[in-house]
Amino acid sequence: MRSIIYIYLIDRLLKMALPTGTKLFISHRRLFKDDQPRFFFGITDNCSDGIVKVTGYTWTRDPTHGFQKKHDRRTKIVALSSGTLIIYEVSEEVDIDNLRIDQLDAHTVIATDGANFKMDLSERI
Repeated sequence: MRSIIYIYLIDRLLKMALPTGTKLFISHRRLFKDDQPRFFFGITDNCSDGIVKVTGYTWTRDPTHGFQKKHDRRTKIVALSSGTLIIYEVSEEVDIDNLRIDQLDAHTVIATDGANFKMDLSERI
């Protein structure tokens, strides 16, 4: 009985921490030396039992063309406890549809929506 209560309480806390409509930036942890960075910016659709349903856009890095946004919206199911994801909450003012990732030089990468949002991704590359 206690385990059912704990699961219920954890689920309630997660829903409070990540309500529907929360904007997230997800970075896939690079596991090997030659792995290219992959990012996902999206909006939470649902959160339950440590699993989040997020709809948004995937970004990949092409060594010759820089960061490429996949133009179709995708829905991902991600585990908050995954050791291969780094998940950040971003401001609700961020315009996910107009977001772009600019590589300013060999060591400087910025995510921006062209308005008020800027996030330095350099340390994650």
